[in-house]
Amino acid sequence: MSYGLPVSTYVLIGAVNAFHIFGVLLALWALAVTALGVLREDFPRTDRLAWLAGATSVLLAAATITSAIITGALEDHEGGEPEAEAAPAPAGGETRLAADPTGQLKFDESALEAQAGTVTIAMTNDSAVPHNVAIEGGGVAEQGKIVKDGGTSTVKARLTPGSYTFYCSVDGHRQAGMQGTLTVR
Repeated sequence: MSYGLPVSTYVLIGAVNAFHIFGVLLALWALAVTALGVLREDFPRTDRLAWLAGATSVLLAAATITSAIITGALEDHEGGEPEAEAAPAPAGGETRLAADPTGQLKFDESALEAQAGTVTIAMTNDSAVPHNVAIEGGGVAEQGKIVKDGGTSTVKARLTPGSYTFYCSVDGHRQAGMQGTLTVR
């Protein structure tokens, strides 16, 4: 039974589970080997046990790394990276954006799209850290008001087709990575 999901989604779910399982097994193995090495002066007692412990460590590490690589590749293929996809342009020229609610210096989107004309970006900020939204590029430099605790910062500009930057103009926030690309079509 497929429940209407693509096969690659099931592969991704299985890979994520495999990554977590191998990661936990590797961590538990490392703790067990460390404990045995600390508690038993003669660990490992024979060359065969030393070889077995080493081989198990290498296999678990390889399985964890391999499942992590597969998971990452599948997430990229499925569009798991939010930075790779732009939020679609809504009707009316307004695009919505949110600051990270935990106060981290980032937006929930790193790429936006809009139609040429008067473009509005409305950014909500549910955190206690003050943020705003600003647009720059192509001779445009506009900033919205700085808000926090559930406020909304709005910036509006008349834009022609091209690439612009949206960012937070609070000192140090843009430099810390709180910016993205606005593509106007």
